[in-house]
This record gives sequence, structure tokens and C-alpha cells, in this order.
Amino acid sequence: MEQPDLYLGVLEKDGFLRVDSKKLLLTKVAMEAGVSPESDLVEVTPENAGKTALVSGVKSGEVIYSTTVMEILSPLTAILVKSLLNKGIITLEEISDQYLKPRPDDKEPEAKKKLCALVIGHKKRSPGAENKKLRITEFDFNEDLAMRIEEKVRITEIQRVYRRTYRELPGDINALGPDFVVSLHCNAFNGKASGTEVLYYHRSSTGKKVAGILQAHLVDFLKLPDRGIKPKTAEDRGGYLLRYTVAPCVIAEPFFIDNDDDLARAMADKEGLARAYAEAIDEISKNVG
Repeated sequence: MEQPDLYLGVLEKDGFLRVDSKKLLLTKVAMEAGVSPESDLVEVTPENAGKTALVSGVKSGEVIYSTTVMEILSPLTAILVKSLLNKGIITLEEISDQYLKPRPDDKEPEAKKKLCALVIGHKKRSPGAENKKLRITEFDFNEDLAMRIEEKVRITEIQRVYRRTYRELPGDINALGPDFVVSLHCNAFNGKASGTEVLYYHRSSTGKKVAGILQAHLVDFLKLPDRGIKPKTAEDRGGYLLRYTVAPCVIAEPFFIDNDDDLARAMADKEGLARAYAEAIDEISKNVG
């Protein structure tokens, strides 16, 4: 399609623009449409007939195709513009630049951000595993961590999710329509086990990809043993959430909260841990959907 040009003339009834001594037909039809230009003429209302206007479109012969009336000038403005044109102080091309060329502030609309449902594992009345020495629970640690993560993501929208009941959790998450789900947990076993792992649903190739991205960021930051990403079935512990969320879902187990050394590593730089999660979530946003 040809680029439109700008024309200055007087609007006349029946859809014409008088430019000097010529009358140009104004039509909304595109030149390449292959239909009669008279099939969709620009309407010139009685109050606008006889007024000077700036019109954009593609001219061919005596017709201006794809017409847009850019501005109808007041009598004083019309006299001023014509005087400036006649004296060569401005040109129609310069006026055209102001109307038709993109301006620096004409930004493309921002792409919609991906939505991450950030689930705080457990709840206040059932807070999960605990470090007996420091009396820190999974829920306490991860509620604080989630708020820090939310502050650090750059290209992703975060929706924190709190558990009502475990059975209701997948439905609550699905109602939000997220693009992916990250559930924040901490591991626990015998006070000595150590390391980082991320769980995903065994039939979800996207979940496996999400788990791999998150695992890499967490291992790189914490420098704890890499226990890998682990596929889970619906019958496995944590598998119910992984199976019944519509969006790909992973469960993060970055360290063992009952291991004093693991917890100390995580607590030493909680801002850094939140940043590792945030960077992973932003990377996932670029690779999901």
C-alpha cells in the first residue's frame, strides 16, 4: 500500500476537495480494493462545506483514496497557513511530517505481561516444616520471600496465592488464569539432608522446561547440592497441585529448612534469593506460551 500524502483544499458537498482549480473526489475506499470509489464517499456535512481542510490519502487521477480528514481549519488559521505556504516559509511536506510521520512519543502498545501465580506453601494454621532452632516455618519464610520476589520481577505480573485448603488450591489458581505457577516450599527430612530441587508434573513438557529454568537459577545462587528436577505423578506428594492446575506448575524446594546450614545459607542473603527467583520467573515468562 502506498504511503498517504497531505492535501490542503476546500471541502465541497457531495464529497469533493477543491485544490486550486481541481476538484478531487474523496473516498474511503482503498486504491487496491478494486471497487468503485463512489461506493464509500467521505461525507461532507453542510456545516463543513466551504471550509478549508487538511486531508490525507493516496491520490490517483482525480480521486483521493483512503481519505482521512485530518483537520478542518478555522478561517483565521486557513488564511495564515495559506499565507505561509505562498511565501515559502513552510511547505506542505513539512506540515505533512507533523501529521503523518510517527513521533518519538508514539510508542507501540506494551505487550501484555505474563501472569505468574506465586503460591505460598502451607498456611498460618498449618505452616509446614520447621527449623526447631530458629523456629522458622515454611509458611513464615516463604510469605516474606514472595513479597520480596514481587518487588524484583521486571517483565512479569505476580499474583500471590494463599492456600484455603489443599483440595481447593488448584481451582483457586485456575480461576486466576495464570500463564504458569510457582509454588514456594522448603524441603525437610532428617536435619542432615541438603540441596536444591524443583518438582514438575511428569507429563508436562512445559512444566519440565519451567522446572529446569528455576532449578538453574536457584542452584547458581545458593551453591547447595544440585538434586535436580524431579517428575511427579498425581499420586506423589505434591502431585495433586502439579496435576490439576491448568497452567504449567512447579514446586520449588530450594533448601532443607530443618538443616541449619541450608537455612543459614538462604537467610544470609534473602534479597539475593528473591532476586534469583525473580530472574528465573522473568526468564520463564519469555519461554512459556
